[in-house]
Amino acid sequence: MRWRDIPAAIAASGRNYLCGRVSRAFTLRVIGPLTNGGFALGTTLAIACLPTAYDVRHTWVSSLASARTNPSGYFYLGTTLMVVAVLLVPLPGHLSRQFRTRGRVSVAGSLLLSVGIAGLFLLSVETTVFPNPGRTRFVHQLFTAITLIFLTLGFLSFGALAAFRAWITRANLLPASLACAVLSIPAIGAGLTHLTRLGMEALGWSSLRAAKLETPFFLTLVFWEWAAVIALFVGGYLTAWAAPRDAPRPPP
Repeated sequence: MRWRDIPAAIAASGRNYLCGRVSRAFTLRVIGPLTNGGFALGTTLAIACLPTAYDVRHTWVSSLASARTNPSGYFYLGTTLMVVAVLLVPLPGHLSRQFRTRGRVSVAGSLLLSVGIAGLFLLSVETTVFPNPGRTRFVHQLFTAITLIFLTLGFLSFGALAAFRAWITRANLLPASLACAVLSIPAIGAGLTHLTRLGMEALGWSSLRAAKLETPFFLTLVFWEWAAVIALFVGGYLTAWAAPRDAPRPPP
């Protein structure tokens, strides 16, 4: 390759990346480990910078990205979220191409994933560029909800497609089933926990701080928030694993 051809090659690679024209091996061996490992590293750094001891039982994930509660470490998690959003950019195009025979469901899954990735990127920008030291963080909560809901629904769409395809072709159902279970359980658990809390608040239970602290960990919304975040990384990887293998390219 000549030197003058390098910019064109870089531009072509960038277009392929944005459009999701990446291989299954690249998705599983590069994007997956980088996103999961990067998030784990950023979270660890954010926890290490907290001015107080971090109690995973009662402290929200968003507290790690708060300029008010974590003034020295919020930038680490915010930057990590930005990197993760960029790494996830090829997934909507890649997964929709793997399931291109499924038409509308594949397009819907790709759209849901794209909205979730956009929400994640905006969340990272809000965290790092426009940190809010106040108690109320409506924009942060909005972007968090968009990210969790749309990414989960997007991965679930492709996970369901993978399960349906495996059932029809009598292939291995385990990867797709695991993906759907991992992605679904946090949403179901959070819903049941919310209903439990509403019932206890109606009885005046929530006014007792001691009772809150004695609540089993798995009955707190903090637990299910962590579960939902972890499920996105694990379930997303399982969804990519359950997707059909790359079709052979036609000869030139």
